[in-house]
Amino acid sequence: MKRITLGATLFILGAVLTGCQDNQDQEANLSAEAKSKRQIAQELSTNYQVFEAQLKKQITEDYTSVPLNALVDDSDDNNLKAMVFNADHAAVTKRGINGETASILNVSLADPEMIAKLKNGEKPLFTYQPDSVEAGDIVEMFDSNGDTVFGNADVLPEQPVFIVGVDEKEAMRAGLSVMRTAFEENDMPGFANQLKIASTPIEEKEFISTTVLKKVSLQDDHEPWISGKAEIYALVSGVNPSRDEPKLDVVEMPYLDYQGKDYYPNQIMIYWDRYRWGAANIVLMEHDSNTNYRDLAKVIVKAASQIIASQVDGGVLSAAIVGELVNEIIKVIPDDAFTNNDDLVDYYYTIEQNQVLTDQPGASGNAMATFEPKNIKRTQ
Repeated sequence: MKRITLGATLFILGAVLTGCQDNQDQEANLSAEAKSKRQIAQELSTNYQVFEAQLKKQITEDYTSVPLNALVDDSDDNNLKAMVFNADHAAVTKRGINGETASILNVSLADPEMIAKLKNGEKPLFTYQPDSVEAGDIVEMFDSNGDTVFGNADVLPEQPVFIVGVDEKEAMRAGLSVMRTAFEENDMPGFANQLKIASTPIEEKEFISTTVLKKVSLQDDHEPWISGKAEIYALVSGVNPSRDEPKLDVVEMPYLDYQGKDYYPNQIMIYWDRYRWGAANIVLMEHDSNTNYRDLAKVIVKAASQIIASQVDGGVLSAAIVGELVNEIIKVIPDDAFTNNDDLVDYYYTIEQNQVLTDQPGASGNAMATFEPKNIKRTQ
C-alpha cells in the first residue's frame, strides 16, 4: 500500500484511510473469479521483469493483448501457471461456453497510446477486471513492488496499465455460438444457418431479400476503460413465417469498438425470407464479461415464445406482435441471474422489408444507424 509522508495533511490522510477501507470492503465482496484475476495481476506486477520482454514484443497497436496462458507458459513459477489454468477453466465454465473455447483470460494494455511509454522503459501498473464497474468507481491497481495504487473508472491513467481480464471478443464469439445452438435446439435456426429457408428452395429464387446496415454509431458504449473495448452484437427478432413461434437471430458486430465514431460495415442484418409480414426488430447489446450465454438464450426463447402464445387470437396472430417481442426480450435481459449482465445499448422496433432508414436514432437515442434494403442475386 502506498503510504503518506508525515508532512501530509490530515485531509489527505483521511482520504487515503477511507480508500483503504473501501479497498478492503471491495476485496471481501469479490467473486472467486475476480479474486483469481486480482491475485494474478499482483503476481505479474511484482514479477514484471520476468515478463517484460515478452509483453513489449507481443503488444502492438493492432494487438494490445496476450493470452494469459501463453504469457506464463514458459515461466518457472508452477504455482502461477496452475493459478492461471484453474482461473481460465473456471471462467469458461462460468459463462457456459465449454466446448466452444478452452481459454479466455488475457493480459491487455488499457490503451494503444501507452505503448510508447512502455517501450521507453516506464514501469506499468497492473489491474484486473472487477465483477462490475460503474462511473466513479475506485479502480485498484498494483505497481512493480506489488503496492496498491488507486485510480478511477472514469479516468484513464497516464502511466501504462495492464489489465488481467477476459478476452471479450473470444468470449462473445463463443457465447454467440452457444446462443445460436440454443436457438436451433428450439427450432429457431441461428444466423449462421439463415440461408436454410424452409419455405422456398434457394435455387428457385432469383434473389435473396435482405436489409443491410450501412452506417452505425453509438453515443455511449457502456464500457469503462478497465473493461477494454466494447463488444457489440445484435438480437434480431420476428415471427416464424410458417407458424406462430418466434424467430431469433444473433449477429456479431466485431468492428463496433468505440463510442462517438461512425462505422460503415455494409453488414447484412436481416434475411427477410425468415420472417413473417416483412417486419423485424433489432436489439443492440454490449457484451459484458460474466454473462452465461446458455442461460441467456433460454430466457430469451422462453420470453419470446410466451408473448406469442399469449397473443394468438382464434388461431390468428396479429402483425403488432413483432413490436411486442422487443419489450419481452428487454424485460429478461437485465435478469438478476446474470452478474454484470450484457448491457442494452439501444433497439429498433419494426424495421420493414423495403424500408430505407437514414441516420435513424434508436428508441433510446443512443444509437444512430442507416439501414437499406438489398436484393442479392443467387450464385450463377
